Amino acid sequence: MTPTISRALIGAGSLCFLFASSPVGAIELITNGDFETGTFAGWTVTDLPGGSGSWFIDDADGLTPFAGLPTVGPAGGLFYAVTDQGGPGTHVLEQFFIVPAPAASVILSFDMFVNDSDSGPIVNPAGLDHNAGGNQHARVDILSPFAPPFDTGAGVLANYYLGVDPQIGNPNPYTSYSFDITGLVGGGGLFKIRFAEVDNQLFLNQGVDNVSIDFTRVPEPASIGLALLAAVALTWLRRRAA
Repeated sequence: MTPTISRALIGAGSLCFLFASSPVGAIELITNGDFETGTFAGWTVTDLPGGSGSWFIDDADGLTPFAGLPTVGPAGGLFYAVTDQGGPGTHVLEQFFIVPAPAASVILSFDMFVNDSDSGPIVNPAGLDHNAGGNQHARVDILSPFAPPFDTGAGVLANYYLGVDPQIGNPNPYTSYSFDITGLVGGGGLFKIRFAEVDNQLFLNQGVDNVSIDFTRVPEPASIGLALLAAVALTWLRRRAA
């Protein structure tokens, strides 16, 4: 084998390796999903008027910040988001996110517990409204960008949690959730992720941490074409060198 062909084989092989091993482009679409800013930066909190309590940023002291109920604290780091109250209320935590197009995959993940001091869940058809009779549950949704904070109708594109964790487990540990939402949002656009709860029986604490929406792009056609070209060149050079 001549030195020229050897160098060409090495160069073509390196090019193929480059295209095969280069990242496709994973992007985090959520801001401050671990709440480690110690604030709700990137998030919007909305409480139904006339209720008690809200969403709070809590630390690792083992107690909720309003009523002082036991909790497991953050899933990691120093802070997490949790609802707390002294009476009936309805509380929403949401964030807009933009999905570029096209997407190879979009994965939603989060850690969450729902401590219910009542014997729930009670899912009233009225939805997120503590004024509508017995109503005690938490939910997680992907919403259209124009959906009002308390919408449980047409604005809900998909629901990923509806209920409470077992009362016998209070304070419950975190459960780690992961959902492939590519089919829902992979075409691109503006959406909202929402964590919400309604309570009018006894205390309900919804704790959330490590919220992530991980976007992976489709490889660009130009990159695919160059990789194929490099593979063809490598095959040709190997045959010539044989």
